[in-house]
Parts: sequence; C-alpha cells; structure tokens
Amino acid sequence: MAKAVITYDRDLPEVRGRLPWDRPTSYLVKDECDPSGWREETSGRRPSRLLMVSKIREAVDDWRDSGYPGASEVTRRLFEFWFEEDHQVDGFSTPFRYYFCQREAIETLVWLVEIARQRDVRTMIQNYGQVWQEDLFSNNFEFQTTMDGRRQISRYIAEKESEGVQDLPRENLRRLAFKMATGSGKTWVMAMAVVWSYFHKKRIRGSDLSTNFLIVAPNVIVYQRLEKDFADSRLFRTIPLIPPAWRGDFSLKVILRGEAGEPAASGNLFLTNIQQIYESHDQEWTPQNAVEALLGKKPAKDLASSQRSMLERLKSLSDLVVMNDEAHHVHDEDLAWNRALMGIDETLPAGLSLWLDFSATPKDQNGTYFPWVVCDYPLAQAVEDRIVKAPLIVTKEDDPRQPVEEPDGVTSANVGEKYGYWLRAAVARWKEHSSIYGRLGVKPVLFIMTEETAHADAIGRYLWQTQEFGFRESEVLIIHTDAAGEIRKKDLDQLRRAARDIDEPRNRVKVIVSVMMLREGWDVRNVTVVLGLRPFTSAAKILPEQVIGRGLRLMREIGPDRTQTLEVLGTRKLLDALRDELELEGVGAGTSKSDPMKPVIVEPVQERSTYDIAIPITKPQLEHDVCKLAELDVDQLEPTYDQSDLAERFRIVLKMEFATTHTDIHTEEISPGKSLPSQVLLSSLT
Repeated sequence: MAKAVITYDRDLPEVRGRLPWDRPTSYLVKDECDPSGWREETSGRRPSRLLMVSKIREAVDDWRDSGYPGASEVTRRLFEFWFEEDHQVDGFSTPFRYYFCQREAIETLVWLVEIARQRDVRTMIQNYGQVWQEDLFSNNFEFQTTMDGRRQISRYIAEKESEGVQDLPRENLRRLAFKMATGSGKTWVMAMAVVWSYFHKKRIRGSDLSTNFLIVAPNVIVYQRLEKDFADSRLFRTIPLIPPAWRGDFSLKVILRGEAGEPAASGNLFLTNIQQIYESHDQEWTPQNAVEALLGKKPAKDLASSQRSMLERLKSLSDLVVMNDEAHHVHDEDLAWNRALMGIDETLPAGLSLWLDFSATPKDQNGTYFPWVVCDYPLAQAVEDRIVKAPLIVTKEDDPRQPVEEPDGVTSANVGEKYGYWLRAAVARWKEHSSIYGRLGVKPVLFIMTEETAHADAIGRYLWQTQEFGFRESEVLIIHTDAAGEIRKKDLDQLRRAARDIDEPRNRVKVIVSVMMLREGWDVRNVTVVLGLRPFTSAAKILPEQVIGRGLRLMREIGPDRTQTLEVLGTRKLLDALRDELELEGVGAGTSKSDPMKPVIVEPVQERSTYDIAIPITKPQLEHDVCKLAELDVDQLEPTYDQSDLAERFRIVLKMEFATTHTDIHTEEISPGKSLPSQVLLSSLT
C-alpha cells in the first residue's frame, strides 16, 4: 500500500496491489460496514453502461489473450515494442510502461479497423449494441432518418435511465469515440494512433488509413498543451513510440496554427484549434458594390503574401485522419466545427480515413454520451489505478465554528466575509500542504471556485488584502470566463503565459480564483486543495469534473510510491451533493470530518551526523530482447562444461567468520553426497 504524502487519520479507499498497467479485475463499491466506507468487489472488472463498450471490450480481451490473431505485421511489431519490451526513458525513475487504459484504447481502435473491419456506426451498433430494456414492450434502440436526411438512433439510454434520440455520423464515416478520464494520457494514445496509421499506410498493401493527420483543440489553452508535445515531432522522440529500426522511415511535416507552410505530398500533421478551421469555412465573400458584383472579389495587393487557408490545404490532401481532443460540451451554437469537418470529409476522394474523438466526457449537446463511444475508462478507475490524485472530501463537521446554513445575501461587496470561514479553512489546509510538499521541492496550489466573475474579483482582493492570509497580489491569479466557460479574450495572453509555467517552483502564483464553469484545459498539476464556493440549490447539478477536474493530474516530482491527494472543501450541502455524484460514478472518494492529522517529520540533524551509516543504493537493470528469445533453439546450445569436468567431485565450502576479528565461527561443506535443506543453509548464512 502506497502511503499518502499528507498523513490522514484513516486509510484512503483503494484496491491494494493495483498496478495501472495490468488489466483490472476488481473495483470498489460503497460499503458502510468497511472502515473506509468502501470494499473491493472481486467478481470482475467495473462494468460500463455505455451502448457498445461491453461487447467490444469482451472481444478485444479475447483477441489480446489469443495473441492478436489476424493482426498485420505492423500491428504485431508495434504492440510488441509498446507493451512487451523494456524501455528506459529520461524523467522516469522506473522502466517506462504504458497504462492499461492506453493499451486498451489503441487495441480497440486496431481491432475495429483491422480485424472487425467496421466503418459504419449503425452497423457497429447492430453488432455490438448492448440490449437494455426499460420494460418488456419497449425496444432497446431503433434507427430513423429525418426528412433532411440525417440519420438518428432512438434508444433507451442506460446511463440516464431514460429514452432519447441522437444523431449518427453519415454512412461509412468511421467515427469512434474514446472516453478516457482526465490525466489518463489521452495525448499518448493519439500519438500511438498516428504511428500505427502512418506505418499501416506505408507498409500494408491496400491500407485505407493515412499518413496525414489533423489534431483539433477546442481552445487555445488545450492547443498550447498539445503544441508542447507535437511541435517538431517532440513526443515521437521522447517516449517509445517508434521501433528503432523504423525511425528512419518516419517523417512528419508539422504545420501549426497560423503557419503558412504548404503540406508535403504525404506525412503531414496539422495542429490547430477548431476556430481556425470553421472561421475560414464560414467566411463568405459579399460584394460591397455593383462593380465588385460584376468583376468579382478584388485580388490581394501583395500576391506574395497571399496564402491558402488551413481548410483549403486540408481539402487538398488525398486522405486524412482527424483527432478531436476534449471533444465534448458541444452546444447548438457551437456546431460550426462539426460542419467544417464534415466539409473536409465530403471533399476528400474517399472521405476521412478515421475520425477519432477523445474526451473524459464525450457528450452531445443534450449531455448524453455519444453512441459511437467504443472505449470507457472512467474517473473511478483512474482513481483506483492511482494515475490521478485520490480525492478526499474534508467536511469539517467536527468544527463547531463552521456555519450550519448556507450563506445568504451574498454580493461582490461581502462575499469575502460571507465565505470567510471556508476561505480560512482552505488557506490553512494549503499552508499545511505547502510546508510538507515544500520539503519535496514542490509548490502546491489552492484552487478556489466561485459562482460569478464579480465574486472571483472580490475574493481575490480579499485574499491579498487580509493580512492573516499572507498573500501578495502577484501570488493570486484570477481567471475570468464568459458564459460558455471560455477565458475572456482580453485576459487570454496573460493567462496563456501563466498556464505554461504555473507548476514551476519559480512561479509566484499560489492561489487561482475562477468561476465554477471554467472549461477543461486549465488542469494544473500542482493543485492539492480545491474550495468550492457557490450557493447550493436542489435544482443545481454538481458535476464532479467541474469541481475536482482542475486538480486531478499527478505531480511529476512525486514518486509512484507515494499517494497524491486532492482535498476538497466547501459548504456542507455542496460537499454532500458532490459526494453523491462521485459515489454515483463509483469514485472511491475518502471523507474526513476534521483536518487531517499533523504529519510526523523524520529528517537528519547536524548533531547526529557522526552516527551516519552509508547504505549503498543499488539500481539493478534487466534487459532482454523479445525478438531474439523468440528465435532461440535450446537444442543447438553448446554445453557449458565437458563431461570430464562434470565427473570431478563438486565441493562448496561455506565459511562464516566474525567480521571484526576474522575469527572462524562455522564451516560447512556442500557436496553431491551431502545435501542440506534450504532452510538450514539460509539459517547458517544469516
């Protein structure tokens, strides 16, 4: 069991011995009789209620267990390199291994394309859709077509326990969605898909995949995170994605947002945010007068500076794979991105080779999961695998000073005083974290979520103007958003810079204040305490990804032998609602009624340095070549000894002596005629 960095009065809920690169075989369920409030269910893996996941998951498990029958040589070599061979990677204290969720995601993609040969979502649903029935008379799902030609599915949606109608992709558009929790490494799966498609197209005769790729981000913050990985093909050089013998055959021309470069004949990776595509898609020239109407659009004054839009360059390719990062929270007014991508699909000779959606919550405009989700890795599993922080809800019920009722009459003028108790409690927890993590060279961050932008401004001022908190104005960062949860344009440049280095120890920001609706992309690794401030009403829907999503990612500086936690504070009703939602999703969140216990710090002191005992630290390494082992013929091995050597009497004399005086203590001879039980031998040696 990995000990938490912060000491708590009880063990956090966990699946003991769980390793994130092994296939899960059990999961946590709520159990009030257990001291932690949770117990391990060992009947199998956590089930999914999404439409196609269960049957596809079962088929992929069988395919993996059988050794990938029917897989191409490209697939076999990549899977062997990714999942069977050892890798030493800079920045990793232990041998590099992909998480099982990453492995399952790429295996599912390959199985559907290469083995099951599925292209059309409707056919996939007919083959792998799980039959849930609300009653004996209702059908699980039915297909229909609107008068304007849109394909739809009417179905009983198990995860919502209600009927619903959803749009489907056009016929034979191979669109797949991957539900992967925040912090589970979606970007690496995207990179694996790039490598697999690239070599499949180049090495497999008749492949309908592509060496051209478009990676789309929903906003600038997410775009900049992707840019760090894909600019100059950095990610493909830093983690084991390409077998050494194939590296000379891998070449991508990376074209970033705003760059004017023309694509190569093949091997292109476009990275942009969606606005760069649909803005050029929606631009229509309108004549300003009768002359323009007669003569047409006026040519550019500087023809040398004229360049094709990114959309035009994409449409000029022969084939293309599209990947949407954070493909969720799509509302009716934002469907321009969908029309732009559909325009590319209709222009390419054979349409898009693949359209892949990656998100922790791949939902449509009605808040319902896409029916084409094929892989489900939920937040609950990520918490159990400890690839994200373990959430802990600190209710502080044992503190008699905590107000029982929700504050009323909250305004921007009094929000600091109204929420003063919770602000002081959260800052106290952050200071405790700061003292502990500071010894490890890590700077923890406090994230405060408010209801309104005006409240965020007021609380920011309250924090740096209240002397007891000890914050300077430069140490409190306020993030303003619009009604859709996007950062306001006038603040974007400043916040971009902050987003790049807020986790760095040299960065001065210690507190982030924003509104509840802050969208994905602002995931700060060093957030260890979250405070939710918002009046609670029974009609308000509390989404766990809204409250804790900003702080789930693990800090890289803390080793895997220590459990990282995310403490969540707020009003009682807010925390009760959050706990209910987390339990509904199966997340084993710990709870604490009071502040976690003070840690016991063990550290060296100068006065005792003379008693220091040097303990050698060894770092064993094991290397093996799977390819050569597969070719090993045991019968052809030469004998190590001649028969004449083996005929001689074989003797081993064990001699023990006192280390200081070299006085003999015991001598024992081991020979073929005299065998010793292993227990006796070990006891003699020790």
